Parts: sequence; C-alpha cells; structure tokens
Amino acid sequence: MHYIFSTISTDVKYTFYGQSANDMPAIEHTITIKGGANVATKNLITPKGVMTSVEDAEVDMLNTHPVFLRHKKKGFVHVEAKQAAPDEVASDMEARDESAPLIDDDFNGEDAPPTTSKTKKN
Repeated sequence: MHYIFSTISTDVKYTFYGQSANDMPAIEHTITIKGGANVATKNLITPKGVMTSVEDAEVDMLNTHPVFLRHKKKGFVHVEAKQAAPDEVASDMEARDESAPLIDDDFNGEDAPPTTSKTKKN
C-alpha cells in the first residue's frame, strides 16, 4: 500500500487505454487521486493537501502515465510508502495549482476587487 499526497484542487482520474477489436481505444483502468486542497469544506476547513491510498501495482502504473509524471515533476503530487498527515506533507510541495480559488494575496493594490460601494446611497 502506498499513499499519494496531492495539492491539486480537484479530483484527477488517470486513465489507461488499450486497443479494442475495432481499433478504437478502450479504457482498461482508471485511478482516481483525490483533490480538494485549498478548497473550503462544508465545515469551512481548508486543507493544504489531501491523501489517497493506492495499491502497489497502481503506483507502478501511475509512474508510466505522462500526466501523473508531469504533476509529480511540478510538485503537485507526491508518493510515500508510509501514511502521514496530508497538511504536513503538503508543506514541502507546490502550494496551489491554477484551479485553486483566489485569495487576497492574488491581488495587488489596484487589482483588488471592490468590497464596498464608493457611492453613498440616499
């Protein structure tokens, strides 16, 4: 059993294709890695990272998938043999992906969205 830690904001399905009888690609296997980092839950808790447990054979498959390898290279996913706290592991990973919700630090002075109306209402 291995554990994959992710700082991606949405679930990612890594799909493996094979050839069917009519030369059309057919889905042979799909591995879903949980997302939800930097997204508030219904209890308003915003995790920095999430963890998904996968079988050893699935780790071997993922290490051949080009999109998984790209995510791994950029620091959005990390594979560990031991279970750990997702927020602790995520502290050493890429903090946010492009799909993460905007935060105050994403805006500089004049780019900040208005929070109050500048005109007085009578």
